[in-house]
Amino acid sequence: MTVPVTALLLADAVPPLMTPSRQITTNVDFGALVTQGLNSVDNSLAAADQKVRILASGDEIATHDVMISMEEARLSLLFAAEVRNRVVEAYQELSRMQL
Repeated sequence: MTVPVTALLLADAVPPLMTPSRQITTNVDFGALVTQGLNSVDNSLAAADQKVRILASGDEIATHDVMISMEEARLSLLFAAEVRNRVVEAYQELSRMQL
């Protein structure tokens, strides 16, 4: 039995999670996600700080590694701040709703 080429292309175009026959049940703890995200930001900031201290002490470390680490820390901090802003905006929007 041969399968038409269009059916194969269509099957590849739809991700498996998007198929209507599959039910997705997840139990996501929002507090755990926030804690995990904040720990990730803290770890990236600590890694950047450690690399800057190594560079400042005169030990052997590549300057580009320090700069990359600092940029990763900066971006993760900006992302965390933006998530916080969105959560505050959502809370304010919910508090303005009339019941």
